[in-house]
Amino acid sequence: MSDSSSETTPQNKWRPAGIDTMQGLIVAFTIAMVFRGFVLEGFVIPTGSMAPALLGQHIRVRSDASGYAYTADGGSVFDNGAPPTARAPLVDPMVTRQFAMGETELGRLRAQVVGGDRVLVLKYVPWVFQPQRWDVIVFKNPPDPVGDSQNYIKRMVGMPSQSLLLVDGDVFAGAQDAAPDALRIERKPELIQRAVWQPVWGNDWAPVDLKKLESIWKRSWPGAAFVPAGENKSAWVAGDTREWKWPTANATQLAWSAQNFPVTDWNAYNVWRRSSEFPMSDIRATAALEFDQPDKAAASFVLNTRGVQITASVDNATKSIDVTVQTVGATNAPARVLAQGKATLASAQKFLNIEFWHVDQAVWLFVNGDKELCIPYEFAATGTTPVMRLAASGMDPARYRNDPISTKPAGIQSMSWNFSGSPVTVRDMKLDRDLYYQPGILLPGNQVSTNGPIILGKAFATDIDDPARLGPSDYLMFGDNSPASRDGRFWGRPHPILQRVIGFEKPFVVPQELIVGKAWCVYFPATYPLGSGLEMQDPGARSPNVVPNFGSLRFIR
Repeated sequence: MSDSSSETTPQNKWRPAGIDTMQGLIVAFTIAMVFRGFVLEGFVIPTGSMAPALLGQHIRVRSDASGYAYTADGGSVFDNGAPPTARAPLVDPMVTRQFAMGETELGRLRAQVVGGDRVLVLKYVPWVFQPQRWDVIVFKNPPDPVGDSQNYIKRMVGMPSQSLLLVDGDVFAGAQDAAPDALRIERKPELIQRAVWQPVWGNDWAPVDLKKLESIWKRSWPGAAFVPAGENKSAWVAGDTREWKWPTANATQLAWSAQNFPVTDWNAYNVWRRSSEFPMSDIRATAALEFDQPDKAAASFVLNTRGVQITASVDNATKSIDVTVQTVGATNAPARVLAQGKATLASAQKFLNIEFWHVDQAVWLFVNGDKELCIPYEFAATGTTPVMRLAASGMDPARYRNDPISTKPAGIQSMSWNFSGSPVTVRDMKLDRDLYYQPGILLPGNQVSTNGPIILGKAFATDIDDPARLGPSDYLMFGDNSPASRDGRFWGRPHPILQRVIGFEKPFVVPQELIVGKAWCVYFPATYPLGSGLEMQDPGARSPNVVPNFGSLRFIR
């Protein structure tokens, strides 16, 4: 006789399974909410204040003149209030910024706008995982912490209990009560620096059909960023393979043309946005070299800027690597060596990939992917003060105090690639620039009038006589795309609700309570259309955005 109590009816089979499913869903939902609240949360980037590293609403542009592709601000084609029939230029920044490749109607551009990057934010855990300088941070916007624009994403630059100044695009910091002359430059670590370089020029994007371009422009092409110079410069051969060839062992050089490609903080993302440009000197220059006679070959990069001459050389004959930084003073004034360094090549190299950095008042040199030297330098034994840096940049401190926007630094005086001892083929030349934090003036339009009286004067952290001074739990945030970033330089007083809830009323800074977390990765970039995006030849071409952009999945630095 069977034990019927051990049998289950169909109803009994269904009920435990249904209960288990509901319990599982409840547990999963609870874990997800806890995870979202305390560990990881997703956000969509709406604007381009962190471009080109992180993209808000944007338009993808590809030049049929060179094949170069870039993203441009989608918001700027709506913000100007122009009618759809108004026309905008189409620019290829790798060919020239002096002349447009064509133009199109704003209505067509507006139809090309795609959404911003979607990012995951790793939340900070007190006493375990704390914010660090140069982190990319999501936080509640102090002037509007509960409104439509409550979530901001910027780079953390100012830290608690510090003083801070922005001078010539760089960050100077010190103790909270430090005098302005006691502040010293803050240098970015290599991992961060590699993430923030922005392209200026590359010879891989040379014009494909130059005659066609010149017929459109009805004038000659201004030329590349680096051009042959010195004796017998006509012996240089530039072929269709986008490489330069020098056929002899005599000394020669490829010199930078300031007229063709000025180095400023201009950003292709802002191509349809009007903004002031500041000349800058923090650059990365790279080149891939092939020597016919490697045992005798030597190469160097020489940069003259901000009152110094920097020479970085690699000599196969002596198997030596050298960097020297020396002053460039008045005529007949003796040069003063500020810093120098040496390293050794293991053997003569037929192929040399040289990467030269001048950034944050330091010189880095990489050879065939290896970091050989990192040489910081100062203008005085006690360090470089903000006023010293202004003077070295060609700016009069008294004039800068009165008008920091119009008082701009001098541009790079010269830079060149130099070769000797062997015929050489030069490939993959590129020029990139660093971040540049612009000075500015406080304007009512950047502040919320209902938060209290409008603050006027110089932008926060840009007055060389009055540094930004941060409290024990205050942080200062700036956008990488400085000309298009409404950040801690400008936004003024916080919302009154912060005074009532957490007792916070300081303008410009972000209290620790409003920090959400560190932007960790782009987990879902904007999708691609079924085509190549905006073609300069046919700006109206358009397909649905249905193609996942897996190639742009990336960690955020």
